[in-house]
Amino acid sequence: MMMDKLREGAQGKVAKGILGLIILSFALAGVGSYVNSPAKNAVASVNDNEISPQTLENAYRNERARLEAQMGDAFNQLADNPEYIKQLRRSVLDRLIDQALLDAKAHDLGLRIGDEQIKQAITAMPEFQQNGKFDNDRYLQLIRRAGMSPEMFRDSIRQDMIRQQLMGALLGTEFVLGGEASSLDKLYQQSRDVRLVRLPAESYLDQVQVSDEEIKQFYAANQPRFMNDERIRVDYLLLDAADLAKDIQVTDQDVRDYYDQHQEQFQRNERRRVAHILIPLGKDEKAAEKKAEDDLAALNGGADFAELAKRDSSDTFSAKKGGELDWFEKGVMDPAFEKAAFALAKEGELSGVVKSQFGYHIIKLLGVEPAAVRPFDEVQADTRERLQKDKARERYFAAQQKLADASFENPDSLDAAAKAVDLKVISSDYFSQATAPAPLNDAKVLSAAFSEMLREENTNSDVIEIGDGKALVLHVMDHKPKAVKALDEVRELIVTDIKRSKASEVARSKGQELLGKLKSGAEVNQELSALNLKLEEHKGLTRFAQELDQSLVAQIFRMPHPAKQPSVELLTQSNGDQVIVALDKVSQPEKPSQMAELIKGQMGQSKAQADYKAFVDSLRKAAKIEYFAAQEAAVE
Repeated sequence: MMMDKLREGAQGKVAKGILGLIILSFALAGVGSYVNSPAKNAVASVNDNEISPQTLENAYRNERARLEAQMGDAFNQLADNPEYIKQLRRSVLDRLIDQALLDAKAHDLGLRIGDEQIKQAITAMPEFQQNGKFDNDRYLQLIRRAGMSPEMFRDSIRQDMIRQQLMGALLGTEFVLGGEASSLDKLYQQSRDVRLVRLPAESYLDQVQVSDEEIKQFYAANQPRFMNDERIRVDYLLLDAADLAKDIQVTDQDVRDYYDQHQEQFQRNERRRVAHILIPLGKDEKAAEKKAEDDLAALNGGADFAELAKRDSSDTFSAKKGGELDWFEKGVMDPAFEKAAFALAKEGELSGVVKSQFGYHIIKLLGVEPAAVRPFDEVQADTRERLQKDKARERYFAAQQKLADASFENPDSLDAAAKAVDLKVISSDYFSQATAPAPLNDAKVLSAAFSEMLREENTNSDVIEIGDGKALVLHVMDHKPKAVKALDEVRELIVTDIKRSKASEVARSKGQELLGKLKSGAEVNQELSALNLKLEEHKGLTRFAQELDQSLVAQIFRMPHPAKQPSVELLTQSNGDQVIVALDKVSQPEKPSQMAELIKGQMGQSKAQADYKAFVDSLRKAAKIEYFAAQEAAVE
């Protein structure tokens, strides 16, 4: 698949960069949806245009890769749930449908992106630059490793830019009124004056008792809380490519032989460097053509090309350099421009006036690098590294196959397999899915280790790839099923829970008594002193105050504004504590805060998202959309 090739070929930062680039437009669809021909058995159709199983599969794999990179082990745990995977696949298909609807709408509106815009977008991408400049060799190398031609990559970028054009036109029209942002800003900046009385549940623990009968009843009613996790103990063999590659040597002669025998891999296509003057078509195309012809006549009369380019060319980036462009090969430039540039025979030669969709060009040939095999010295280091990796990969896969064969032929233990690949059997302690040690904490390993099949058949697992050039085979040695812990084992926990619950009720009862007096306006200092409670005052309390628990702050800001008397409520906290809150005053800011513009931007984004959803919903309602469940299930 394209994304896999990118990861293998570009590696490291380059892989992440180019992956981010492609994800910009293909996070769901995947380049495969543009490259592969439609399958006969569609998973869905949009206005009779089919979405093939391969398109869905590519999109699904790309989305899985994105989620794995983003969520790590958390995603692997989710992926063990077949229902989650089913929902994920369906959501990917729905987004493919939405994308097809957007593409069709953009086509109906006549939205287009010219080749020059695409060229500028590609040359500006940091993934294709060396030392701050576009590198054509790097560009071609990376997209070829991705399984794409320049034309395919150009078309994918074009489609992405057209979508951006459509969504920019739609979402860019949304706005937020000043009054809307101002009102929300005032709510954010609102402050409140409150008085608090805390009644901690733990203060009343010594006033409550727990009977044996209450313990038994609590234990019977809450057994799911007291379950032991399922645990296993395994033996396993770990195959590590890094260990196998330690003694691999590649000689200078090996490198030279490979170079001599694979010359086609080191071929560099003909490249050209030109300067150009671009006269835009504008509203008067004939005038533009006349201007280009006048410039050509001036050049033929001895005028300086660089000065003329600086004065007249609308390609401002190259005009600053006298019209000079970077080296390029066929398949990068506008077809008409490219044809004229490659027709020039010698350095300094001028083309005629060349028309493209962007305007009229005059092209000057500055240099030619003929097609040639890259020198050995230039590729020696990369070739040595490639051969080392190839040999390591061959050794690893050979050992992996031997491990698979031996563990399959001798399924009742790992001893024969260990001998076959010269590895030691590693024995684990008991572990649950949540406490598995590395390398057993891989989602695929856990799925196999806790499967009933391995236990019931007392057999070795298949070889399981766990990434980073590692694979393992395991054998379950013992299993302890999930079971309710004995009452004696959890008695102390149960007593603590019951006592806290009862203590919270005592605190609430006393709080209710105080609440009634506070609401009536009576003095409560004597009662507070008797209960060893204190009255706290917090003036100018904001929503983001750090001196109080955030859950309590949220409750305070949900209380109604005081009228003639303070608003008084008894609030229960998650730990069972009770808090009496008297809200005395609510203050509003007189001037907008520094957050006002940020709030306005966030509101605009929220409205734009709502617009997008409404737009897609309207396209869906007007479209003929069919799901073919059988085909969708087939690719799972």
